[in-house]
Formats: sequence, C-alpha cells, structure tokens
Amino acid sequence: MRTSASFQVQREADLNSISNPDSDSDISKIAAIREAWSAAVQANDADRVAAFVTDDVVFVHGNGRCVCGKEELKADFRKSFARFDFDRKLLSAEIIFRDKWAFQICEVESMLTGVRGGMHVQARSRAVIAFARQRDTSWKVARILELLD
Repeated sequence: MRTSASFQVQREADLNSISNPDSDSDISKIAAIREAWSAAVQANDADRVAAFVTDDVVFVHGNGRCVCGKEELKADFRKSFARFDFDRKLLSAEIIFRDKWAFQICEVESMLTGVRGGMHVQARSRAVIAFARQRDTSWKVARILELLD
C-alpha cells in the first residue's frame, strides 16, 4: 500500500518524465498535420484525411459514437461530407509530449452548412488528439476525443 508521501514522490517523478519535444521540428510536424487535415476536410477529401491517421485510429465523437480503424473513419467522413460542408477554425491548442506520444488539447469553432442548402450549424468544441510517433519519426493521429460545449 502506498502512503500519500510515496504517492506524491511518484507523481512528481511521473510529471518530471514528461518529455519536451526533441526539437521544434516535432511541433512543426504536428502543426503541418493539423493544417493538412483541415485542408482535407475543407476539400471534402476523406482519403486525404485518412492519410494522416494510424490504421487503428479511434475517433470518439461528441455524442459518444465511436469510429474504429482507418477504413471506418473514411466511411464516416464520406457520410458527413455528403451531408455537410465544414468550416473549422482552431482557436487554441496546447501540446504535451511523452515518449512516443503527443497530446494536443484544442478548442475549435465549426460552421456546418448543409450540402443541400438551408441548414447552418455553428458549434464550439474541444478535442483531445493523441498523435503517435511513427518509426520514420513522423507523427500520425491515433486517437481523437471530441468534447462538445
């Protein structure tokens, strides 16, 4: 059984083990993925979106619906693109690096416009995105948790 003092020491050790990125290039690589992802969504290109994710990607939508795997993610995006045009703006983002993972917490403003006209939906949300470092040192999106306001 851990005492509160030993728990505090372990907690401080855990916090101290959170690594900084190897260089600014990791932050730049993740920012480039975020920009390319946004461009792919703007272009309604599900295949291009899928190029930025791991094969075992998991996307938990704000309503709790879960999409697992690259192929299911592409199908989900195609279905969404058939219904809506998306205009998303990243309002803020923070990145934390730990081992082969980078966790981005961001605030997003979205405008969804019905493809067949009429409907406009504006929403603010937060997302937690887990990026996994690949063997070639690139980054890919591995997990997305969307949190609606």
